[in-house]
Amino acid sequence: MKESYVSICERNFINRAIQTDTRLDGRTLLEPRLLKINFGVNWGCCLVSLGQTKVAAQVSCEVQQPKVSRPNEGMLQINVELNPIAAQHFESGRQSEASAIINRQLEKCLKESKCLDFESLCIVAEKKVWNVKVDISIINHDGNIIDCASIAALAALMHFHRPDVTSTGEEVIVHSFTEKDPLPLMLYHHPVCISFITFESGKTVVDPSYLEERVGAAIFTLSLNAYREVCSINFDYIEYTSLVADVVPSVSNFAANYASELIREIKELVRQDVEAKYKKEVPVMNTFAHCIASDKVTAMMSDRIKIRLNTWRAFNKIEDDLMEDDESENDEIIKVGDGTAELLTRKDNFGEGGRNTWHSDDSDESSDNELEHHADDVEFIKEESSKKVISDVELSGDSEEEETTVLSKQDLS
Repeated sequence: MKESYVSICERNFINRAIQTDTRLDGRTLLEPRLLKINFGVNWGCCLVSLGQTKVAAQVSCEVQQPKVSRPNEGMLQINVELNPIAAQHFESGRQSEASAIINRQLEKCLKESKCLDFESLCIVAEKKVWNVKVDISIINHDGNIIDCASIAALAALMHFHRPDVTSTGEEVIVHSFTEKDPLPLMLYHHPVCISFITFESGKTVVDPSYLEERVGAAIFTLSLNAYREVCSINFDYIEYTSLVADVVPSVSNFAANYASELIREIKELVRQDVEAKYKKEVPVMNTFAHCIASDKVTAMMSDRIKIRLNTWRAFNKIEDDLMEDDESENDEIIKVGDGTAELLTRKDNFGEGGRNTWHSDDSDESSDNELEHHADDVEFIKEESSKKVISDVELSGDSEEEETTVLSKQDLS
């Protein structure tokens, strides 16, 4: 499915709002969205939310032969998948142009910047090395996928622990986590991507949303680390490089400060989860369970109702026994009209299904027995009132004649 078009009214509205330093979500021009990182049970598994943009990352490793050009270094592979659940124009099962661009930018940010110590991934020179794979899945697309994906990849690499190995000549033994403690990856620095978008008016905003990306004139991404070093820079629209060249110096200082704060926050969240895993404790925050929304209609969980099952079952059992004992005493038959009747049971039983005692599927003999059994317990009472009008009644007085007749059971039969 093709991506939906942005109308002219939406473009004009967003451009005029940016001219007045106003964004649709209430942020200032250089104000990023709220960042949330939730870690899974396995090492190197995390879910990053940058506003409504959500990206999941999982790091794994396997033993392979090294490259001929790099016999003493391990390998790093990054794979980005755009799921159809993230946006309607994403297609599964094939690599689109957007996924190729994101994959290339992440390779520049993480792989070509040499943030990972590839020599520490070597097991036996020229024979066995670790191949680290980073699988990134876009879950929800609300703009600025590259920043959210870079944060997820970096957090997953910092959180990942590989198995320990022992080399005995030609044989390589990979120990399980129960035999030996896993080892973290060695990172020299921690780069992240910071994206900006420039509009036709010359205004520049950070962390653009989906509509801002569609309306903006030029998008550029800076990759920086905590040492305020630029690892890579990328332009999405080459025809606007002259416009971006004037904007980059004005936002570079802000990008360096924001990247430093972002990396410090990522390190702290990773440290808390790793310490909890080593102590075999359940983390208080930042787990997958905390990213489930319980205050929405579509949520499958709710903490509003708390029931003790033992007490609840005992109360239901007592109530059922009382209902069975008082069922015959509280039933009542009221005559509605000629040849009709209505059965009223206890109010507590309204809405609950039960056996139909009026029409039975048994044989004729059983139905006759049931009717005879109920006939003894049912008493029909009929009240009839009639008025006799006399033509010679004086209207001036209060005289009025009324005659009431009560019929007994023998009269009905």
